[in-house]
Amino acid sequence: MGRKNHNPSITRKIVRDLKQGHSPESLFSAVKNITDPYYCSLSYFHLASFGFKKIKQTNEVFDLGFKNVNQVSQSWRRLELLGEISKIFKKIVNSETLTFQYKSLISKVFQENKSDSNDFLVKYSKNFPSSMFGQMLAKATILEGYEFSASKAIIRTWIPKGDKKILINDVLALKSNIKVKLLGYIHLQFSKLKTDLNPTALELALGLENIDEYLTYLVRVCFNSQDFKFFSKLSLPPNIILALAIRADRKGFSNLYEKYLLEAKEAINSLKSSDLKENLLIKYQKAKHGSSKKTIIEEKSSQFNYSFAEKGNHTLGLYNTYGGNWNHPHFKAIYKASKLCSAFDLDLALIGFPSTSSEKLMKEVNKEMRVTKDDFLHNLFSLNRVLFFDKEIDESRVGKKVITTSNPDSKKIDLPNGKLCMIMGLGPKGLPASYVRNSQYHFELTGSNVAFETGTAMGSICSVLSQR
Repeated sequence: MGRKNHNPSITRKIVRDLKQGHSPESLFSAVKNITDPYYCSLSYFHLASFGFKKIKQTNEVFDLGFKNVNQVSQSWRRLELLGEISKIFKKIVNSETLTFQYKSLISKVFQENKSDSNDFLVKYSKNFPSSMFGQMLAKATILEGYEFSASKAIIRTWIPKGDKKILINDVLALKSNIKVKLLGYIHLQFSKLKTDLNPTALELALGLENIDEYLTYLVRVCFNSQDFKFFSKLSLPPNIILALAIRADRKGFSNLYEKYLLEAKEAINSLKSSDLKENLLIKYQKAKHGSSKKTIIEEKSSQFNYSFAEKGNHTLGLYNTYGGNWNHPHFKAIYKASKLCSAFDLDLALIGFPSTSSEKLMKEVNKEMRVTKDDFLHNLFSLNRVLFFDKEIDESRVGKKVITTSNPDSKKIDLPNGKLCMIMGLGPKGLPASYVRNSQYHFELTGSNVAFETGTAMGSICSVLSQR
């Protein structure tokens, strides 16, 4: 096919000509040569965003753009297209037109399945004007199963761009109970940015009804000693008091830690004998012995009674698909993986994780998982059996790359000999489609194309590798 009939090339030429001063009217006929609705839609939106001489024609071309969006067959491609359109809209000068078209765009986004709508908001919320955030947030909170993830993406964009008081008011006006958790998230972000608000978002959250299911999360966003005092007005169950003690300990507030630990013990002792009471007593003992006040030097003096291999026979690869910086799910997964790799004589490859040092990672894992002495991860690091990679692994160090997937390519399921590095996706999205597609070897665990959750998959993969 000649380049002049190449759909992406035609669209790029239209954009170049617009920048060089050509009128949208003179370029309109060029779109007729585009056969792919994806690029046809992009071209229409580029033309309409520059504006025709007649507003009626501008609106008609916008409509043509959206009609072509509907003709794109794959949902992932439609969402990608809508993301590109959200960038194009930044060129619209007329504020009334801008608002109307963004509303139309958001309407299209929420016609997709909930998972795709969530992914769009996480990736493209930054392209929307602050005037749209309130409407977007209201829609995000009805994405069942994705309410928090989608809403957080909008809030992250809102905080540096929009009015913070309007943000709080719009969250308070939400009909969904998720607003309790969102206020907690806002409080944590404001605390990190040292943004003052009176009353604080945490204070407002604790004053709402139906907060019981979100109390654990609200404890986790306590940032300074003042935050803990907001809980004193509530009648708290033992598990929440214990959570407050643990949070106070992690934040280094020793007096609050002692106070809540004592209150938790009294509250637990007041319960009748039950499985719940026994479980709470176990957690209490962990909280008591896991205090950061204990001298780590004393704990380190005990020898680790486990025989570690000098080198792993194979490698477990964790590919990070969570967004943002280091967080609890990262540390929890690495903690689990370190035990499995130690037990099954495997090396551990961490792929696509935020940059950090081995010392800091071990410290944070121990802190998050309440580990008070050198554990499996420390021993793996000491033997150079934990390796970091940006995207592509070094097969000479960790073995042949094998992608684990519930939908393997039948042409790629014959595994090579020698050391293997089986890679699994860490997070709800799984491995990127392009990463799977470009890999030479695939492996499916069950023989039935059943997808496992992260912990189950990790254990199963390690067991399989240990038997090779």
